[in-house]
Amino acid sequence: MKKTVIMIIMLLAVFVATLNQTVMSVAIPKFMSSMSITSSTAQWLTTGYMLVNGVFIPITAYLIRRFKTR
Repeated sequence: MKKTVIMIIMLLAVFVATLNQTVMSVAIPKFMSSMSITSSTAQWLTTGYMLVNGVFIPITAYLIRRFKTR
């Protein structure tokens, strides 16, 4: 039962991460107009955002293993 709950949470997290990338792609024109930047700069911001997400996921897993939550 516990493994099933963890698997459901993990699958939900993957779905939210994918949805987040889609939302960021749709928001690029709004970024460009509100920040007065070029399309390539907006794309780099989106890429950097996803890169930071990709780096922090393993770091979070390591920190949870290293420091107990109890």
